[in-house]
Amino acid sequence: MSSPDRSRRPRRVLLVDMGGVFFSYSFLKAITAWAAAAGQDPEHVRARWLIDQPFDAFERGEIQPAAYLEHLRHLLAVDLTDEQLEQGWNAIYGTVDPALLALLADPAVRSLFDAVVGVSNTNMLHARYWRELFREDLSVLDAVHCSHEIGATKPSAEFFAHVAAAHGTTRKDLVLVDDIPSVTADAAGLGIRSHTYQGAAALASYLHTLDTAKDRS
Repeated sequence: MSSPDRSRRPRRVLLVDMGGVFFSYSFLKAITAWAAAAGQDPEHVRARWLIDQPFDAFERGEIQPAAYLEHLRHLLAVDLTDEQLEQGWNAIYGTVDPALLALLADPAVRSLFDAVVGVSNTNMLHARYWRELFREDLSVLDAVHCSHEIGATKPSAEFFAHVAAAHGTTRKDLVLVDDIPSVTADAAGLGIRSHTYQGAAALASYLHTLDTAKDRS
């Protein structure tokens, strides 16, 4: 990768999705934890779980944790305390791929961007937990922007406008890496360069295609 002349181009920012790219996760772990705590069949709990309007509102920071946990208790039909619900809620996390961390710290990648930041559709309870769980790994990022703090979720124009403004740039100078094809497609529709994540090696190949001399001359 060639090193761009940063004095001759707008600020370029790499956006790395957190859950599904930066770290792995599975909501099935939450289902299993809730079922065990409630003494119920995991399949019965799984059948009642859904991403609904309160879930979306929680990710936009429109309702507080206590209100969402109360909704969750009724949704799942489980007699669990807030503490038990929160423990299950935060049981979803897996690991960070060392190859991705190495790529994001690579000077050749860093030379292409003025900032490498995390972006996440998340909520107060999850973000508080994974910020501590992955605290050392997060040091590879210059910042992390969460939907519940912004008041909008990706791939909305409002979400990306907020992130762009925070880094003194525009949407067209963002590069998004996300594991959900519909998100990268919608972001591309907003004029954002986008890559659907399928591993660190494929991402490295994609970043090699970013010809900054051509794009920013």
